[in-house]
Amino acid sequence: MRNGLARARSSIHVVPTGIGPLAAARAAEQALAAAEFGTALCTGVCGLLSPAFVAGDTLVYRELVGEDAAPLALEPHLGAAVAGRVPGSQSGIRALGSDHILTTAEQKRAAAARFGAQAVDMESYALVERLQRAGVSVAVARVGSDGAADDLPELDRALDGSGGIDAFALALAMVRAPLRGLRLALGATRALAVLERVVAAIAVSA
Repeated sequence: MRNGLARARSSIHVVPTGIGPLAAARAAEQALAAAEFGTALCTGVCGLLSPAFVAGDTLVYRELVGEDAAPLALEPHLGAAVAGRVPGSQSGIRALGSDHILTTAEQKRAAAARFGAQAVDMESYALVERLQRAGVSVAVARVGSDGAADDLPELDRALDGSGGIDAFALALAMVRAPLRGLRLALGATRALAVLERVVAAIAVSA
């Protein structure tokens, strides 16, 4: 993301969130305490719950749903402006905020059916909830890193609880499921390359 901003020669302030809703909520609090701002863009990667999308697709969220929380509607004009700057982006997305990684195609199908969601990530709901409560208009643009039919390694075991990843546990999870790990690595590499271009496209006219 920082590379994308550098390419666009942008002065937009970046706040890393870490992984998971708790880390994201802390990042939102820190951002609100550090400066006054009225608009925010949440970016990163997401898991895909709909077979209509593939890894590398850019999704602009319309609404976020929580597993045990009320839906959050995002500001439509801001979302439209973001989508308009990213050629090929998919807008109008309903996304699920989860506190864990959905690692199997079966889990993804169940989540899609239960919540009517097309994507899932672990940070956006917490970020949007806190920022909207502070009066900030928020857009969310995420890039799919794994498809709806893709099974992943058991990545939850690699999360260290503070927003980071235990490198040894991650390596172990990848070794235990090498084909799944390879698929994830390829999808994540593609997603991060796309994300860099997305950020640069949005920032260049911001």
